[in-house]
Amino acid sequence: MKKLLLIIPLFFIFSCEKEIPTLPDPCENSVEIVEEKIKGGSILQTWQLADAFYNLQLKEKTNANWIALTPLISINKSGENTPSKPYKFPTHDEVYKMHEIIKNVRLNGIENIMIKPLTAFWSVDGGHYWVDFHVKSEEEWEEIEAAYEEFYYGFAELSVIYPEFKLLSIGNELKEFSRRRPAFFSRLAKRIKTDFPNLKLTYSSNWDEFSHVEFWGDLDYIGVNSYFPLINKKTPSVEDVEKGYAPVKEKLQEFSCTYQKPVLFTEYGFRSIDYAAWKHWELPEFSDNVNFEAQNNGYIGFYNTFWEEDWMHGGFFWEWYFGSIPDENKTTWIVNNKPVEEIIKNVYKN
Repeated sequence: MKKLLLIIPLFFIFSCEKEIPTLPDPCENSVEIVEEKIKGGSILQTWQLADAFYNLQLKEKTNANWIALTPLISINKSGENTPSKPYKFPTHDEVYKMHEIIKNVRLNGIENIMIKPLTAFWSVDGGHYWVDFHVKSEEEWEEIEAAYEEFYYGFAELSVIYPEFKLLSIGNELKEFSRRRPAFFSRLAKRIKTDFPNLKLTYSSNWDEFSHVEFWGDLDYIGVNSYFPLINKKTPSVEDVEKGYAPVKEKLQEFSCTYQKPVLFTEYGFRSIDYAAWKHWELPEFSDNVNFEAQNNGYIGFYNTFWEEDWMHGGFFWEWYFGSIPDENKTTWIVNNKPVEEIIKNVYKN
């Protein structure tokens, strides 16, 4: 979980033991990935693409071959006139806008799209962050789930029209929701895969959530938002970052072989700020403590740790910005016009 600021291959044979006895002897063979790695960038300003064409420059400046569209969308209370559906996402309006967005992405020469809605439930739980969202009664869970399923199915239907739309994340950092209602997510994934077999599916788990998700077997990728607290240093070295990632890598590798699914980093990145590789949620939203070296070393340590692993299918850095970049961009997640942009470009060119 991060604060939302608006602004070659090595083939391993390894064994899985302990903690995840989900499948018997699943690791006799490594998870081989034949397709090209996903080299993606994330865009939070998704809905601006519905209103006008923007030259994103994502492909030109970073060599990205994928884009993650991450619209922030809230569930609403339907009102007294629809008692059978007390909650509803604005599915029709959001899908309508997504038609225009995908067309503008096409014009930017990007041929691979993941749609990863950031679903919020503020009207239900009084404004709490979606990581903690939950309700108490079975009746309310079923009402929420009916609206949620209608919403994601509506997005999945776009894959019939747009072959560029190849991957859907059926949730983002819904730690309590996914823990309490795994059967629902499993059922949703199976329905979408049955009706849209060409559409790949993942779920974007928070860094401290992925090991508790029970429905990875129903998805194509184990999705992880990689904001792990790695090293408590103002400017960690590349070696510090790699050391911090070592136990994370071991755990993710174990999950990959257990479920025989590749890991996909549905988000990864570091801010250009002091202590960028530690508990970012404790950092100020804006700061004068600009630290490009901390950001650079974080990215290099990430790539050195994961990028050549055959069980890792790639990822989407957070985040790419288009239009006039705000002054406070200096210490945020945005990579545009920072030294890290060249680091990403060099990794993505291969």
